[in-house]
Amino acid sequence: MYLKLAHSEISFCIDFDKTEIPVCIIESPKRWREIQKKLSTQYLGEDGEWVLSDHDKELNFSKTVEMIFNPLQLDENQRKLVTAFLKSFAEKAVNESHWRESQELNSIIQTFFGKMEMEYSFGYHINTETDFSALAKAMGLQIETQYETDLERLLQYCIMIKELTKIKLFIFWNLRNYFTQNELELFYEEIRRRDWKVLLMENHLEQMIDGEKWYIIDKDNCEIY
Repeated sequence: MYLKLAHSEISFCIDFDKTEIPVCIIESPKRWREIQKKLSTQYLGEDGEWVLSDHDKELNFSKTVEMIFNPLQLDENQRKLVTAFLKSFAEKAVNESHWRESQELNSIIQTFFGKMEMEYSFGYHINTETDFSALAKAMGLQIETQYETDLERLLQYCIMIKELTKIKLFIFWNLRNYFTQNELELFYEEIRRRDWKVLLMENHLEQMIDGEKWYIIDKDNCEIY
């Protein structure tokens, strides 16, 4: 995977093929607001001028990017994640490892509904195969996370996103406002170890953390990189 993020009106192209953590610093409040709005609308599925590519092949932005605006307000049971989880659960329920168990469970369910039909003066029909996604939803299946720190929660959330979806790039907004340098260094280590592609969007920074690559748009809209 060789990701790049580019915009026709910005001279630099953000390259995610290196071990450095790219940080885009936008000092002008007006420019910051404009860029955040445009990236956010593309994240929600609208057309835009930001292009994310893999080996020069353009990717669907909304399907391959995860944006995190506040790491303290993560929703592990948001609709997108739950839908992906149920789909994954249904696929794993009938794979080679669980096929026999799933067939036995399906037989038990069919027998149960057959017996319940005797309780009524009319007959009814059910599918011959169990929809394990629907069954899991009916059982109230929910994602649970256990964590001791906010950083651990963020890490677990990102792991879950990568496991359940086709996300290729995480974009964090003002992440450095929430965590200490030591915490971020630990997070960066995990990012490199797992080979995740991330971009930090910040509106003001004074000190670079080892391993970061800065792209700056200053208050006069000059680009420094």
